[in-house]
Amino acid sequence: MSDTAHQAGPSTECKTPVRKRRSQVAISNEFSTKRQRISTIGTIDITPDHAHRPEYVNNNSEPRADRFISVRPEVLFPLGTTPRTQRIANIFGLAEDRFLNFTDSTSPASDGQMMNALRRSASQLFYRPKTIHSTSALANLGKRRQFILALDGPGVPQDPWAYPLTWSRRNVIAVACGHDVYYQNLDTRQIAHLCTFQRPAMGRIRALEFAKADRPNLVCIATTTGLVQVWDSETRQRVRQWPNADWMGLTTISWKGSDFIVGRNDGELLLYDSRTAKAIHKVSAHKSDIYGLQWSADDRFLAVSWCPWKPELLATAGTYSDGMIKIWNTSSLTSTPPPKPIQTIPLDSGIYSLHWSPHSKELLSTHGLSWDSSKGDLPSIPQPVASSLTNSITVHSYPACKRLLSVTAHTGTVGHSCLSPDGTMVFTICYREEAMKMWKIWGLPEAREQEKDTTRRFSLR
Repeated sequence: MSDTAHQAGPSTECKTPVRKRRSQVAISNEFSTKRQRISTIGTIDITPDHAHRPEYVNNNSEPRADRFISVRPEVLFPLGTTPRTQRIANIFGLAEDRFLNFTDSTSPASDGQMMNALRRSASQLFYRPKTIHSTSALANLGKRRQFILALDGPGVPQDPWAYPLTWSRRNVIAVACGHDVYYQNLDTRQIAHLCTFQRPAMGRIRALEFAKADRPNLVCIATTTGLVQVWDSETRQRVRQWPNADWMGLTTISWKGSDFIVGRNDGELLLYDSRTAKAIHKVSAHKSDIYGLQWSADDRFLAVSWCPWKPELLATAGTYSDGMIKIWNTSSLTSTPPPKPIQTIPLDSGIYSLHWSPHSKELLSTHGLSWDSSKGDLPSIPQPVASSLTNSITVHSYPACKRLLSVTAHTGTVGHSCLSPDGTMVFTICYREEAMKMWKIWGLPEAREQEKDTTRRFSLR
């Protein structure tokens, strides 16, 4: 009879000795020299019956391994010999051969591990890297975080709410320096003097604004004593003048065709027609200074900053202690109850101007000092804190209202800013530096860019 052992190692056949059953006598009696006592009971044959004994069969077909010996690793040297190899082993899942394995083969991965591996593989198939559109500020200002052009502005108004800079549809900028107004053609870089306000009764220049596309050569000038003048930048001649009897200072200007509206320090609005000698309308709009003014796309409403690609949207902002941008939808505005903005962007920084991009869903803001509102009630006098928004130009996405980037533009408050005719660049001004800087913020759509290149290539010189 043979016994075949199911191995964990090599299989060998060996003869198993027959185990004989011993008599039920003491061991000492079996090897005793004394004569055994003869029993009166008959002799009983106790020898085993080998013919009828069944063959021993091992029914345990499962392999057995020593539970105190780990499975031999496939790699004979440790994977974590250095911090770098340890990190690599952890990333690729090769550092799990350190525990004792009490089976002969490596256990299969659990269902959870398999599903995680499948999820990772599937996510790589469906993963699409984020593409930055050529019109976005990330593709323009984000790549070159520097200004394109810098100009001196000696004598600019020492007021962050003044509007001493304007940009015409013919790519001409005009700036108020002290009592004088200068303008420059950015295509030819020629600089010319437009006018001078020498008499004290005329006051200081507070705001100036070029007319729209129908009459782009006209520029309106408003002073701190309420004087309003319109000049022709091509002929350098004054077109009309409107004196103010009550000497109330003017703050801001916005054109609508041949008409323009002017904001005052007492909260009133004056509507003028450049073809007539008197103001044609007066509106009591606010109780104090009007700092921002812009006509909507349909020339029906006045607000601070209108969205060009969604006419019902407008944005407003404030300085200390408000420091947030509020976006409103005019289609849902009601007088009662008080209207609420549809979105709010808290920034804890003074905001002095806003511009919607005409080519992408982004909003630009210019900033001054910053503060920390997390400590509770703010003091009456602001306590500046260091922030990436301080004295910066910042671009936000819409409708996510997330900050895309911030670039420090000046060493002082970035007050007024104006948008270029093509909607891609912005001119900023800082009264502390007495300087102006031009920035490339957005890009043109590809179709308009090709049209612009073709026009430039075949234009007469």
